[in-house]
Amino acid sequence: MDKTVLFWILFGILGFAFALAVQMRVVTALVLRRALGAWRDGFTDRETANQAVILAAGATPLADDLEPEMTEAVEHLQTTYASALGHLRTARRYSIVAPVLLLGLVAIGRTVLGVI
Repeated sequence: MDKTVLFWILFGILGFAFALAVQMRVVTALVLRRALGAWRDGFTDRETANQAVILAAGATPLADDLEPEMTEAVEHLQTTYASALGHLRTARRYSIVAPVLLLGLVAIGRTVLGVI
């Protein structure tokens, strides 16, 4: 009985962590895109602003053939919104790890505990 309760508590915590990480990713990226659009009119387009946020968050290294406006936008985001970019990186990490942990927990609950 106590193993079942522990399973569901862990399942709830991991599910909540995953939902929170996804929400943080969406909201932080949205705020950064809007801040970039307010900074320069050229970044009001969602795709352009999204590319700048992705580059600033460090998902991909900066290419040498990048447009000067994009390089300037990335540098602006990294200097002005360093904390928000850190939150975005953390949320990205947790939104990748949490589903894997959830699947592992479900597998353990199914095979070992017989819960699900």
